[in-house]
This record gives sequence, C-alpha cells and structure tokens, in this order.
Amino acid sequence: MKKVILIISLFVINIGIVSAIEINSKSAIMYNMNDDSVIYKKEEKEQLPIASLTKIVTAITVLDNVETLDKEVNVTSDMLENLEGYAKVGLKVGDKLTLEELLYALMLPSAGDAAQALAISTSGSINDFSILMNDEVKKIGVSNSKFDNPIGMDSENNYSTAYDMAIILKYSLKNDTFKKIFETNEYYIESINKKINKTLVSTSKNYNIDFSVINGAKTGFTYEAGLCLASTSNINGVDYLLVTLASDTNYPYHIQDALDLYEYYSSNYSYKTILKNNQFIYEIPIKGSREKVYKIYSKETKDMYLLNSVDLSKITYEYKGIDKITKKIKQGTNLGKVNVIYNNEVLYTFDVYLDKKIKYYNYALYIIIGLSILVIFVVYKIRHKK
Repeated sequence: MKKVILIISLFVINIGIVSAIEINSKSAIMYNMNDDSVIYKKEEKEQLPIASLTKIVTAITVLDNVETLDKEVNVTSDMLENLEGYAKVGLKVGDKLTLEELLYALMLPSAGDAAQALAISTSGSINDFSILMNDEVKKIGVSNSKFDNPIGMDSENNYSTAYDMAIILKYSLKNDTFKKIFETNEYYIESINKKINKTLVSTSKNYNIDFSVINGAKTGFTYEAGLCLASTSNINGVDYLLVTLASDTNYPYHIQDALDLYEYYSSNYSYKTILKNNQFIYEIPIKGSREKVYKIYSKETKDMYLLNSVDLSKITYEYKGIDKITKKIKQGTNLGKVNVIYNNEVLYTFDVYLDKKIKYYNYALYIIIGLSILVIFVVYKIRHKK
C-alpha cells in the first residue's frame, strides 16, 4: 500500500483572530494554549508600563535562581524602604519568612515589601536583582521589555508589552511552584500569622463580579499604567491565557475585559474536524507503471479551533505540485502540498512525499526479449527453408 508522509503546519488566519470585539484595555493578547495560537490581539507589541505584572518576572527570577524555597529570609530595614503608596503585606524588621511565603505575599496581595525582600535576599540589592530580571527575560526570549525594580514602580526603565508578558507567563507556568501560586486565591503565612488574599478576589468582591471562570491571575495597577491583568482560564477543555494592559481605572475593566473575552470565545468557538484519518485527498497519475495513480490520504484526524458558524461541508482540499509521477521521480521526493481551505483562507497545509518505490515497466528488457524472440524466429525460418 502506498504511503505518504504528511507534514502539517498551522497557519494563523483571519478566521481565528478577532479584533471586532470591543474591550476597554489599550493593549491585549489572548492565546488558545491547546494549540499555542494567538486568537485575539490589540496593540499587543506596544511598550507600556505594566505595574505589578512586573512581579511575575520577580517571581520566576527568584524561582530560577535559588536552590530551595525553604531558605529563611531575615527582614531588614532596606527591604522596607521607598514603599509609600504601594501594597504591602506588613513585614517588620526582624521578621523571618521563607522564600515560599514571600512568593505568596508577592503574588497574592501584590506586596511590595515581599518583592524587595525577595530581591535583596536573592541578589544582595535591588539594582543587582534588576540586572538578574533582565537576564531572565532575555533567556526566556523576549526583547521589548526592561525592568529596574521588582515591584512595578512606574519608571522609564520599567516596561513591557502584552506580547512579551504573555511569553513570560507561558514560560513561568511551566514551573509547578509558580503555577500553584498563580492559581491560589488565599494563603496563610504562618511566620507572621497572617491570612492573605489575591487582589483579584477583593476587587471582584467590591464590585460583585463573578470571576470563577478565571483559574489563575496577577493584577497590576498604577495611575500611569492603568489596570492590568494576566490571567488563565479553562472552559470546555480549552486552556486560555490572556494579558491585558492599560484599562481605565474608574471601573475594574481589566477583569471585565477578561471575562468578556473568555465568554466570547467559549461561546462562539469550538474544535471542528477539518481532516479525517485516512481521508482520500487526491490522486496523481503515474507514467510507465502498472500502478496507474498515486493516491494521497490523510494520516491523522485534525481538529481546529474555529467559529461555530463555520460550515464544514464547504471545506475544500487543493493539491499543488507535480502533476505526473515518472521514473525520474525518486522515492522521498517532495511531490507538492495540499491546502485545506475554507472561505478562501488556508486552514492547514501538509507536504506530500513519494514514500514508496514504484515498479516501472522495464522497456529495455522488453526490447531485449522482443529482439531475442525475433532472432529465434528468423533462425527458425532459415532452418525451416533448408
């Protein structure tokens, strides 16, 4: 049986990215994490202050640069400096907390004192820790971000983009400890005998907002940055990741924008089968062989996240490539590609290779056999006449 190797690549297409839905936030990017594909974007590469979303970078920098989270940190006066106007967990000089406890204080109530305690205990100073933060994001692979403090204080040297923060968050969520903290809403800090809650919880409670669809989150706010939110959600088996920046501050639009986007996509999109296993696609004529055609079949069932209104009966399959297979075309040759098309948009493409040694007619042998028969016949005639 003939085989074909199918190499499948996802194309980002207009059918999968919507910009028509209105949100308040100035900048945003949303991923379908099942496919690691962008499904919504708005000015996602504009450099902006990101307020306490900076603490995501602080957290992953600590996690990637310490050996154990059981290490005890002795709170010193320099860890509590310059925090006027910023959220604090209430640390005092002489308090002793583990790095793990400080990370919860950093990420839930967005405590600036915890941020500076983590920075100084990890690197010796705020400045040195900032250098480590910038090294960290370069390692992660983003290039439009810069940090000069672990809190998210407004500064011309502390900024990022929605795109960069999404990449950083995706990387950070691979760390099990970060993921656990990111998805925790309340925590008890035994060392200072204090229960803490996530800022998302208190803000949503004040405005009677149901945020239960949000699994994990980190908020951010300064008057210059506006309201920011990095969040994740799982709805109907689809994992989403969303970063919104710079929403108005007269209402928690950062939360509302997230809820609106999650609702829109979970209600209007779903996975649809665009290619079935062993589905016949096309046949290419073969010249000079008993095998008259080379049939192209799909090798896998392929599902794609699409609008519910997509009519699967209108999907077409377009082969582009070699129109006839001859003896010159060897096994392993790329014959062409097949595009899976809907509404003039390419959903998927796969390359087709000749993955079988085709047996061709041996014309030379036939000529030799024919000539041999002819010679025998001539000799026979000659002898017969004699």
